[in-house]
Amino acid sequence: MADQDLLTILDQAAIGLIVANQSGDIRHMNQMAEMMVLPLYQRAGLAPTNILKLLEMIAPGIAKKIDDYPEESGFILTQQKQTVEMEHEGEMHVRHFFYSINKVSAQSYVYSFDDITNYHVAQEEVARLNQEMAIDRSKFEMAAGVLHDIGNAVVGIGSHLTKARRSLEESDLETLEKLKLFLETKESDIAQAIGEAKSKALINLVSGLQENQISLVNKLNTNIKEQMGITSHISDILNIQRQYVSNTESSKRAPVNLKNVLYDALSILMASIEKREIELSADIPDEMPSFEGDRTKLIQVFINLLKNALDAIDEGSSDPKKLAIEVDIQKDALEVVIQDNGIGFDPKDAERLVERGFTTKSSGTGIGLASSIAVIESHNGSLKISSEGPGQGATVTIRIPLSSAD
Repeated sequence: MADQDLLTILDQAAIGLIVANQSGDIRHMNQMAEMMVLPLYQRAGLAPTNILKLLEMIAPGIAKKIDDYPEESGFILTQQKQTVEMEHEGEMHVRHFFYSINKVSAQSYVYSFDDITNYHVAQEEVARLNQEMAIDRSKFEMAAGVLHDIGNAVVGIGSHLTKARRSLEESDLETLEKLKLFLETKESDIAQAIGEAKSKALINLVSGLQENQISLVNKLNTNIKEQMGITSHISDILNIQRQYVSNTESSKRAPVNLKNVLYDALSILMASIEKREIELSADIPDEMPSFEGDRTKLIQVFINLLKNALDAIDEGSSDPKKLAIEVDIQKDALEVVIQDNGIGFDPKDAERLVERGFTTKSSGTGIGLASSIAVIESHNGSLKISSEGPGQGATVTIRIPLSSAD
């Protein structure tokens, strides 16, 4: 092969190639090598005529390795990694290279350079993501453990409250009632024995004890009922959070069936709905077209919206309590309407309700609804909330297009 043909091949190589003599004087440099090493020469203030002078500045000792190499030909160095700073358009950039030195003959050495910056950056990004995933897994495991411990504590509290309620059911109210009736029946006999005044005082004492005991038992029953309601509410929240923790790692965009999403959300809250004695009506078609989405996040959205409705019903005074869910399959979208007959709100607050941090609840944070809207909008959908006014309930309308979400 002619020397010119060989040089043409070298020039078209995908890696940087430099042909030099033993002293490092450059005889040929291909285009890729020029792109990679000329900025290094410029930064070092050297003329691009000798490769060894440049490499000695980057990795001292290379010249000695070349001089000491005993073989007539062969690789003196292979795949040596080097990181350097290079200036490009007035900015400094870190570049990563592999370089090799091949002795072809006594006066012919080939230096090859391969820019692995993109590969290096990709590897660092993979390592960073793996580290973040490991941290996230640890957080999820910790969160799951904490939720489990809290759940056990809540179960224990509920158990003690149940025992307390049963103890109240075994109170001595019936005995006091019998004692009162006995004293009233035998009032004349007792009056003859201890006197009329003392007899009446004894009956009044027992009557007072009975009334106090009834009042105390009623108050304790009310307090226990309220505490059991709070405990049950905490359990609902824990169940939701457990569901979130267990599914968050696997959250991804995939074909979603909205019927299954709604049923999953309802199944988590059904015990709470039944406990509140709420009349639930759900018009959800059995067959619905699917769309690309994040199933876990959508479940969280509907759990949040349904819990908002339950809280609004709790704060309202409607009887019977009602919650309705209706799904309408449109030509290019699915529309979900959630209606409650709860406390409602002033229509002028409708726009503010979707702002992060605004809430009409006495103990709300205003974060849930804003986050729900963000999830729906990430599916190219919309979420609107409306009310006829305080005491008139509320309506939430969610529209999700059937085209793939971004």
